[in-house]
Amino acid sequence: MHKLNVGPEGGKLQTPFCTVTISRGAVTMETEITCQVIDPNDVTLPLKDGEMLVSDIIELGPHGTTFHQPVTVQRQYNNASLGDAMEAAVWVSEDRSQWTELKTTKLSKDTIAVSVDHFSMFAVISQPKQDQFHVPTEGLTMTSSTQPAVQISFPEQAVNTPTQVTVQVQEVPKRAVEDMNAKDQSSRGLLGTSPIVKVETVSASAVHVQFHKPVTVRVPHPQHYMGVQHEGPTKLRVMSCEEGTEDWVDETDNTDIRATEESVEFEVIHFTRWIVIVVTDIYDDPVELGPIPLTLCRWLQHRAVQFILMQREDDANQFVVECAQIEDAEKKRAALLQGGYKGPVPTDTVNLFEGQIVEVSLMGNVSIPAFGVGSSTKQQITFHSQKSNRLHMQVMALEAKGQHGLDGKGSAAFFALPRVEVGKQKRRAAFLRKRHEKLAHSPGKKLQDPTLLCQLPIHVPFETQRERPREAEGDLEGIEKYFHFTKEEVSTDWVDVAFHLRAKWSTIVNIAGRNRDDKSRCMDMLQEWKKKRGDAATIEVLMEALSEAGLQSVVDGLKNKFPDIVTKEP
Repeated sequence: MHKLNVGPEGGKLQTPFCTVTISRGAVTMETEITCQVIDPNDVTLPLKDGEMLVSDIIELGPHGTTFHQPVTVQRQYNNASLGDAMEAAVWVSEDRSQWTELKTTKLSKDTIAVSVDHFSMFAVISQPKQDQFHVPTEGLTMTSSTQPAVQISFPEQAVNTPTQVTVQVQEVPKRAVEDMNAKDQSSRGLLGTSPIVKVETVSASAVHVQFHKPVTVRVPHPQHYMGVQHEGPTKLRVMSCEEGTEDWVDETDNTDIRATEESVEFEVIHFTRWIVIVVTDIYDDPVELGPIPLTLCRWLQHRAVQFILMQREDDANQFVVECAQIEDAEKKRAALLQGGYKGPVPTDTVNLFEGQIVEVSLMGNVSIPAFGVGSSTKQQITFHSQKSNRLHMQVMALEAKGQHGLDGKGSAAFFALPRVEVGKQKRRAAFLRKRHEKLAHSPGKKLQDPTLLCQLPIHVPFETQRERPREAEGDLEGIEKYFHFTKEEVSTDWVDVAFHLRAKWSTIVNIAGRNRDDKSRCMDMLQEWKKKRGDAATIEVLMEALSEAGLQSVVDGLKNKFPDIVTKEP
């Protein structure tokens, strides 16, 4: 965690992940500004329509403080995936699932800035470029800056008040149609598509505004756009999809279509996403067409990946799971082999979309140690194509009833979890805090059941816990003479004490994996602390950690059992 104390005069916190500028007068007293990186596996990002995470996710503190002057947050990001049709946006969240897009200022090709009045979690997202227009009551024709063949024409009095409108165009490559036809029989009659066009108002409250007159949308003709030649009979269909759903509906019979060799025009009466497709004359029921744009959108979002599962050579309980794009999988596995790991070859290729959450489920007599509550068999990893997707696991062999000493054997199964709809709003930063206070959070709607993607074998040798020689309390000296009483009293709360003794999470996980009960874990943790801190591991530090962990009763018990402690207190 990066920290900086600032006072009313202001200051600047610079880290590898961001630069935070506190202007003069933003705080009235000395305040500690903090920045820490959040594990993407602990966050839900509602990515869709070509969006991807291109930065670390950071959390700035302190929470609950409103600044009296604007604070500027600069974020660095990976611009390798940004072409002319893409742009970077800053998303902010109060709760790791509901996200809001902020107004940004681009400072350079890989740096973007936002102005905020309080701190939250921040992420930089690559998304199709948005053109913003001010539509007056007199009407306006809007032309996409990334695809000039896309135009939205508002006639006079289509809106009764001036309206802010955004247009977003997502290009569709010809190879998407070719790949779909080769792999999916349901889309075998698809010849080509237009780009996907998304039109919405800047104000979320007006998303479902109805126009007083039809608005004309013009897109490239699918055959002209993709350079497709076909001599047989074809059908031109207009499809729409409401925001927040994946249900594409054939709107052809509900709109007036005008087509030339180069373009298609149709009329709409509300904002949504649109695509025009051209198909061969094999579809009788419009419902048959619905899956085609859905499959196309998933193709645009999907990435071909492989899962890697490796085990440390010098610690058979420690595993690493990596989700890598196929072009990087062998390179990442080779790096792990050189780093002291061993394991099977990567899985077969599977497809994941950006932000896909994958559950890693252990099967067989193996499990993941859980602190104070037995064990677990599940972990989660989130896929982001522009970030490292790695999960560390401590795995232990389960002792089967009546079968002592068996190795842990089984498999790690990878399940694609259902996609959950969570909100992303567009708001000015000054209103974010009020929005969060009023927001009624909903878990969303699952669109599909978990899907088994692939499996890899796993083997954990059974190791009998090697107990340290027990010494009588009277034979122990220094800090160690307090350990036996502490571990007996602390027991299941040992993780809280470890945190306040500044133990690393990896150390806590290792201790949990190599011990069979919480008292043994607590003793192991205390001895590791003594070994690492040496003379700095004092009873005063231990009692302070116990108190901070909410275990004042243990502190009082130590004082009663060891009266000499009182004389050592400052």
